[in-house]
Amino acid sequence: MKGFIGYLICDGYDAYNAVEGAKRCGCMTHARRGFIQALPNDQKLHSTSVAAKAVEYFNKIYHEENLLADSSTEYRYKQRLVKVKPLLDEFFAWLENVQVSGKGKLTDAVRYALNERKYLYTFLENGDVPIDNNRAENAIRPFALGRKNWLFSNTANGARSSATLYSIISTAQANGVDAEKYLTELFSQPAGTILLPWREENET
Repeated sequence: MKGFIGYLICDGYDAYNAVEGAKRCGCMTHARRGFIQALPNDQKLHSTSVAAKAVEYFNKIYHEENLLADSSTEYRYKQRLVKVKPLLDEFFAWLENVQVSGKGKLTDAVRYALNERKYLYTFLENGDVPIDNNRAENAIRPFALGRKNWLFSNTANGARSSATLYSIISTAQANGVDAEKYLTELFSQPAGTILLPWREENET
């Protein structure tokens, strides 16, 4: 990520703080996920469950955020401060008074959310910054699910080649390009040739 300047939406891995030029944003989905995993199996216990109440807060936050999905950047920024920020404030004011100790899923979820608090507020600074990194996680999920089967990825060069190939494929997909056709054309070109992606409708 050398040379990157902007917002970095990520989980609680502290190494992300070392990325120069990036302003770290917490991922709301990661914070919510911990409480989802801490929910009691018995639905009857949800009415008194700390985890269930936390999930309810996150659901309210996402509800307001979803209402702004098609809004302009400026409108989303303003409405987040009016509708979303108060919910975050209320959630953390409540969470600070939740008593947890020892080890367990609920303890982990509470501590994770409190540790990520300042980063979970960062998206409020800019209407273009997403509330979570779901889009990135969904994009890399096929790679993550299959990597254990790819023996060539157990070396630095293999991992680098894998990352390069997936970057090309993901970029093609993000631009509405048939990745297979693009790779076929790309690898048929002489070394050093710059090949720009094309869209289906532009083909003749």
